[in-house]
Amino acid sequence: MINFKNKVIADTFKKKVHGPWVWIVIAVTLGLTLLFYLSQKPQIIVYSRYIKALSDYQLHEANTMRVMERVRYGYGGDSTLVETYTMNLREMAVAFSREIDNVRPMGVNLPAHNKVDLFEREVRRKVSGMRRYTERRTAWFTTLEELSTQILKLDPLLYKKIKPSLDSMKAGFLANPILDQPPNQDIAEKLNALIQQNEELTLAWTSFDNTIVSMYCDEMILFFQSQNMDELWLKSKIPMIFYFLTLILILSTFFFVFRSL
Repeated sequence: MINFKNKVIADTFKKKVHGPWVWIVIAVTLGLTLLFYLSQKPQIIVYSRYIKALSDYQLHEANTMRVMERVRYGYGGDSTLVETYTMNLREMAVAFSREIDNVRPMGVNLPAHNKVDLFEREVRRKVSGMRRYTERRTAWFTTLEELSTQILKLDPLLYKKIKPSLDSMKAGFLANPILDQPPNQDIAEKLNALIQQNEELTLAWTSFDNTIVSMYCDEMILFFQSQNMDELWLKSKIPMIFYFLTLILILSTFFFVFRSL
């Protein structure tokens, strides 16, 4: 008798499984499960963190350039401070690049690998240029001060004549040869050597004071902001879809139960 009842129940269940309502219930259940998965994906948090990391880099880079300006003009330039700031820039770029590489296999939408790699390489190149420039510019100012003192003692009139050109070089600008027929050949050679070094330093400044790193940084920030907006739009729609599917699930369950009676 028990086996007969079990057989009847099994046959009834098989018939109902092949009915339309049970498949609706299953489909809606799977849809709700998928929505729950999408709502738990951490892209928004990831994108916001990357936007903050790049914004912090830009802020630190701006502070570093202010320190470099003092080095360029010889007003309180500190090589130790430059070393600290540039080291932080490099570490921030490397940390960002490594984190992107670690997250990339997880299926999160990210900038192209070559763009992130170029960003890191440009930062490294910029940091190296800043350090070389600081060392050479500091030595240049030391030589300039020594030579200025020497000229002022030997010939105050000559010092007054060449002072505008010296001030121009101190400001980081190019200067033409100062003395065509110098009264002192040694002084003339040293001045022309300083002019040549200043020209090289001006070109070195141009090589790292550019917008390449900022361009890569801005492009990636815009990318993450766009992805963030897309995720916010999707997640704003999830509750509405969730409520709609829940209503369908409840109604489908009632129909399935009532038709089974």
